[in-house]
Amino acid sequence: MKNYTFLGRSDGRRFCIEGIDVFTNKWQSQGVCDIVLDPEDKKPYSFSVYQIVTNAKTITFAAGKFQDEMWGFYQLPNE
Repeated sequence: MKNYTFLGRSDGRRFCIEGIDVFTNKWQSQGVCDIVLDPEDKKPYSFSVYQIVTNAKTITFAAGKFQDEMWGFYQLPNE
């Protein structure tokens, strides 16, 4: 398991990573899943890795839904 940094949770309406609202941009699957830990209960989840490419920058992140249906977002190691 890689050492991901937890960025936060969202109900799916808005969440920004490096100033980019992920819910208003197209997510490009990177074809990879990794195990992350919920920071609250330390339960492991398999989240997919995505990339968003804009004119300004490219961001890469892991995302998925927790058991409570909230989205979780993680920064990849060495990003």
